[in-house]
Amino acid sequence: MALQSAPGSVFVLANSAPSAFRGSALATAATGGLAPTALADASAPSSVSFVGLAAVGATLAAAASTRRRGQKVAEKSGRAAVVARRAETIAATAIANGNFTILVKALQKAGLVATVSGKSPYTVFAPTDAAFADLLKELGCSAEQLLANPDLKSILLYHVVGGSTMSSSLKDNMKVTTAQGGQLAVQIAGGKVKVGRATVTAADIECSNGVIHVIDKVLLPPAAPFDPAQQVGAGAPLGYFDPLGFSKKGDKAGFNNLQASEIKHGRVAMMAALGAVVQHYVKFPGFEDVPSGLGAVTTAPGTYGFAALFLVSGVLELAIWTQNDKKEPGNFGDPAGLNMYNPEMRQKEINNGRMGMFSVIGIIGAEVLTGKDGMNQLGF
Repeated sequence: MALQSAPGSVFVLANSAPSAFRGSALATAATGGLAPTALADASAPSSVSFVGLAAVGATLAAAASTRRRGQKVAEKSGRAAVVARRAETIAATAIANGNFTILVKALQKAGLVATVSGKSPYTVFAPTDAAFADLLKELGCSAEQLLANPDLKSILLYHVVGGSTMSSSLKDNMKVTTAQGGQLAVQIAGGKVKVGRATVTAADIECSNGVIHVIDKVLLPPAAPFDPAQQVGAGAPLGYFDPLGFSKKGDKAGFNNLQASEIKHGRVAMMAALGAVVQHYVKFPGFEDVPSGLGAVTTAPGTYGFAALFLVSGVLELAIWTQNDKKEPGNFGDPAGLNMYNPEMRQKEINNGRMGMFSVIGIIGAEVLTGKDGMNQLGF
C-alpha cells in the first residue's frame, strides 16, 4: 500500500492496495461503513472523495480528542493552582506578594507572623506599601521609626478580625470587632466598601486560614483614654499611689499640672535638704552672723536674703521657666546635656524629689523639737 497526494483529498489509497484490505474490517471502519462497491475502483473520483473525507474526518476527530484531553488537563492544572494558592496561609500569601513588604516586616517585628500562620481563621485588612508610604508622610517619620513604635502590635491587631469574613458578609453601617479590642465601622456606598478610613481595593483573597481584603490606608486605632497609673512616676515600691484620688482617668491636663507641681516641690526640697547641711559649714559674705537652721530665714540679714530668693524664684517660674503643654511635666530644658527627659531619668528625678521632700520635713520637724540644725542632729 502506498500513500500519495491527490487534488481534493488529503491522502488517497492507490490502486496497489491489496484486495484483502478492501474487504477488511479496518477498511470498513476507515470509510465509515461504506458499501464494497464504493471501493471497487480506488482511482474513480467518487472513491477518492469518500476515502479522502474519511481520512480527514479521522484526523480531525483525533485532533479534537487531543484538544479535549489538553483542555481537561489544563482545567485540572488550573484548579490545582487555585487549590495551591488557597492552601497558603495569610502570612505566606502576604510574603509572596510584593505589595506588602512593609506589612510583612511589621508582622515580623511585632511577633505576629505565627499568629497569622496558624490554623485559627482570621480576616486581615491588609494595607499595601503605598498605604504605608502615605502614613509615613503623614506622620513625618521613617519606616524604621514606625517599626520601632511601641504601639506597632496594637496597630497591626487593629487590622485583624477573628473568623473568615467574606465581602458578601459585610453590611452597611455594621461594626466588626478587631483583635486589638477596638471596632471598625463598615460603610458601603457607590459599589465601594470602606472599613474605618480605608477603602477596600481588592476583596476575598482566600487563604488556608482566612481571607485577606486589601485596603488603601493604614488604620490607626483610637488613642486609649489617658491613664495616670501608666505614667512616669508610678514606680516601685508603691506603684501608682493616689489614695485621695486627685488624678482622674482621662484628665491628662489635670495630671500634668499635679505632676509638674510635685516635681517643683521635689526640686525645692532637694535644694533645701542640701542647704540645711551646707549652711552649717558655709556662710556667704555679710551673712556670717546668721544662725544655721530655721533661724536663717527669721534673723536679719537672712530674712532679706530669703525675700530676694523668693522674688527671683517667682520671676524664673512665671517668665522664664514656664510649663509647656507640649513637653513633659517639669521640662524646662536640659542645659547640662544630661539627657534628662527620657523615662528613666524622669523617674529617678521624681523619686529623688520625693525623698528630698521627706528629708526636709524630717530636718525641720527635728529642729523644731530639738533646736538643732541638720548637722547637729547627726552629732556634728
